[in-house]
Amino acid sequence: MGSINIGMRGIRGKAVRERSVSRVGVGGIRPLREERQLEGGFWNAAVPAVCVVPLQQHAGSLVSPLVRRGDQVREEMPIADGSGRFALPVHAPVPGRVATVGMTELLDGTRSLAVKIELSGEFDRLGRQREENEWEGLEPEELRGLVRNAGIILSGRSPVPLHLYLRRGWDVVPPVVVLDMAETEPYMTANREIAIHYAREVLTGFQIAARIARAERWHIVAVRGDRGACRAVRQASAGTAWRKTLRIHRVARRYPANLEEQIRRKVLSYRALREESGTVLVIDPAAALAVYEAVVLGKPQTDQVVAVGGGAVKRPAHVRVKVGTPVADIFAECGALRSAPARIIAGGPLTGRAIHNIEAPLPKGVSALLALTHEDVRAGAEMACLSCGACLRACPAGIFPVQVCNVLAEGPGGEAASDLMRCVECGLCAHVCPSRIPLVERLRRGKRMQRKHAEGWL
Repeated sequence: MGSINIGMRGIRGKAVRERSVSRVGVGGIRPLREERQLEGGFWNAAVPAVCVVPLQQHAGSLVSPLVRRGDQVREEMPIADGSGRFALPVHAPVPGRVATVGMTELLDGTRSLAVKIELSGEFDRLGRQREENEWEGLEPEELRGLVRNAGIILSGRSPVPLHLYLRRGWDVVPPVVVLDMAETEPYMTANREIAIHYAREVLTGFQIAARIARAERWHIVAVRGDRGACRAVRQASAGTAWRKTLRIHRVARRYPANLEEQIRRKVLSYRALREESGTVLVIDPAAALAVYEAVVLGKPQTDQVVAVGGGAVKRPAHVRVKVGTPVADIFAECGALRSAPARIIAGGPLTGRAIHNIEAPLPKGVSALLALTHEDVRAGAEMACLSCGACLRACPAGIFPVQVCNVLAEGPGGEAASDLMRCVECGLCAHVCPSRIPLVERLRRGKRMQRKHAEGWL
């Protein structure tokens, strides 16, 4: 096993200033290598000759294909949908012929039903001016339906349908909606680039999301010192009626500074807002941009911005790629790989998951692809725990990871259950462990076992 060598400046959090939130508990690290914050270019990737579109790209109900082998599909037409509450439609990212409808291997090595589309025919939407639709007069339920029909998910470790997430605040007092521009994990810079290049669209999508959630207050969270994204947002919101009610909060450039729990505490502490004042809903710029494109432009979620980086990548960059593009094609878009990578990861170096097949298609919700060299990865054999307490000091949730893992080895349930479910899977415990113990992997596995135990499966 190995951990990612990003460097750190201590692991004990500093005092939190009134207008800053840097930790829950005492954990966190400050990356030292600024080059790890990807500063590459930004462009639209070439359209792939073949798209393999997985039909299950979110945590929710299964969907069924609407097309068969040999069918000709148009760009952005629905190719799968379901009737379940958690079902989301899937759309064709490119025009072409359906080559197969069958099982395919995903990034994590699992298999899923997918539609393989061979590019052919003409694009009738790509590169063409779209007419902007009026949305201000629509009711929240109408807007929510448009978001659902566009197949938008909220990116994260467990991607969920955005229209259901925004529904969470409807049964209580009006929620607070937060735009999270504060990615502090190394390489995770796609959302920052989206906020800079699509500031007006992101803010409009943020407004629409707030309307859907029936929110009365909206806030933005950004990293302290990140002038580019904040400047773009301020310029885009200048002169708007809701600019006076928009509040920007700063967080320390410290990982993890933007956990949802931290954001919730920060926002609810502003002007002494109480926890019962409402739910705090957190969305990222990628989701806000997708909402804008769905509601204003009538465009479903068929592409996304991905940060491509790592020591093995020849030309690190941010690229906007079609969903279903093979990962190998995305690396080729960035000049291919300069050397054989030690690890290829979907997501950040601390929270991402290993890619088992570089020919697997890119699903929705993946905002980074990393090809890490042996210098990037601190490889080493697992050793016995030294009882150094590094994982305890680093943990932002305030649990003792190695002790929880030891208790979990005795079986699910018991005294470790409450601490286990507080784990936010940030990956810091494994990163700081001098014995190379894969703590976060064991905690993830323990959480899955705990859920099965609670449901009576174990």
